[in-house]
Amino acid sequence: MEITVRDVYNVINNFAPFVLQEDWDNSGLQIGSFKNCVSKVLLSLDITERAVEVAIEVGANLVISHHPLFFRPLKRLDFSDPLLSLLVENRINVISSHTPLDVVPDGVSFSLAEKLELDEVKILCQKTDSQYYKLIFYLPSGYEKKVLISLFDEGVGEYHFYKDCAFETFGEGRYKEKSGANPFIKAENIFKESKVELIVRKDKLTSCLDKLKAVHPYQEVAFDVFQEAINPLNLGYGCVGVLKKTKKLSHFIEQCKAQLGLDNVRYVGDLNTKIKKVALCGGSGGSFVRDAIMSGADLYVTGDLKYHEVLENMNKITFLDIGHRASELPVLQKLEFRIKEAFKKLKVYHFVEYKDFFCHY
Repeated sequence: MEITVRDVYNVINNFAPFVLQEDWDNSGLQIGSFKNCVSKVLLSLDITERAVEVAIEVGANLVISHHPLFFRPLKRLDFSDPLLSLLVENRINVISSHTPLDVVPDGVSFSLAEKLELDEVKILCQKTDSQYYKLIFYLPSGYEKKVLISLFDEGVGEYHFYKDCAFETFGEGRYKEKSGANPFIKAENIFKESKVELIVRKDKLTSCLDKLKAVHPYQEVAFDVFQEAINPLNLGYGCVGVLKKTKKLSHFIEQCKAQLGLDNVRYVGDLNTKIKKVALCGGSGGSFVRDAIMSGADLYVTGDLKYHEVLENMNKITFLDIGHRASELPVLQKLEFRIKEAFKKLKVYHFVEYKDFFCHY
């Protein structure tokens, strides 16, 4: 059976749902068609000319990137742009997963934490805007399994590591008929009913309710929908964990350089400082400096730290800037695993262009 762009998209969406992206982000299908067949896949942090050239060399017709090719809406396509020309002329599809990969467990920051051998890893800054709803409905006892089988889907009754989740309580219902009623259960007083609760992702709510109404035995379905005030899933930016053994900052830096293949890093602090608890954020993590300090971490590891972010907090925490690219590359291995797990025979290639944009003189 041929693998399509939609098939690969669904695997990524199951790992890091695209609905979790921020309003300013543009994750998803960037170029191509969901109907196109996929022969080989290239994973890359960015969509660059060299990345596309490598895709052509290995015969990949789908490139999956972390950073989107298009951040802003296009007003026109300019084929004098060599990057766009290469993609279109060679019929290469592009999927990007940016902030969805940032906020899910096993995503960008957790992948970096695993690479740096941190234990007891937890989210650093919880994502506050919830993309989940609680659906509650009632049905006659004995019909729970039949209805739930129809409802369960990606994003319905699904957590990160569990699916087909629901909670049932049993009680008694009652009603009185009005004109035009055609009750499923003829009852003069009370009858046995079940109350079923499950979470539904925002993008699946309408389809879930449509299915519920279609398969439910009642003439009119009694249900409630509540938006979750707090995310029922563990979602957020960055993470914090502990080292197996306390290390000097100098030793931890050497470990980072070795494990991430770096020639040099930037740091602020005393090289003899003892490091045990580490906060980190893949990518540009300057927005979460305060969260790192509040976590009680000895060290904050991220990329693209700005002058004033460090100046205002250098007496509160030690900083290690490993660069934007290096901090995000480990997540490509997680994407590769998910894709290979789903498609055993699909060829998946990695592309790493260079360690840093900047040269050191």
